[in-house]
Amino acid sequence: MAERPVLCDLISAQAAVLERHVSPPVAAQDKRAAIANVEALGGRVAAHLPEPGAEDAFRFIASTIMVTGAVRAHAHPSAAMLAAYEEDPSLAALRLDFAATLRETLEVLLAGLPARAAHAARA
Repeated sequence: MAERPVLCDLISAQAAVLERHVSPPVAAQDKRAAIANVEALGGRVAAHLPEPGAEDAFRFIASTIMVTGAVRAHAHPSAAMLAAYEEDPSLAALRLDFAATLRETLEVLLAGLPARAAHAARA
């Protein structure tokens, strides 16, 4: 994802901007396509990592898209935020490296899916 900055920018803008400026039929068409893409990518995840199962593979891919957008936005701060970091270095504790933060977050998410499934099975 780090090598696809335009895609990451579009993912970041999808819910916050793009989905707010289209008609309901276009929004529905976009969501149907998104669901199909998430299902296809989830199938690939499930083929390589059978532990999560199809439902959790879908969750993982959908979450990957959402997390990518959020991390991208936070990892590429505005000029004002960059100036604030420079003025007060203590603020830089919240400055994110995109690739490292995304990788770590997705590792935690993927590792947590089996625990979630086990908890759901007990409930």
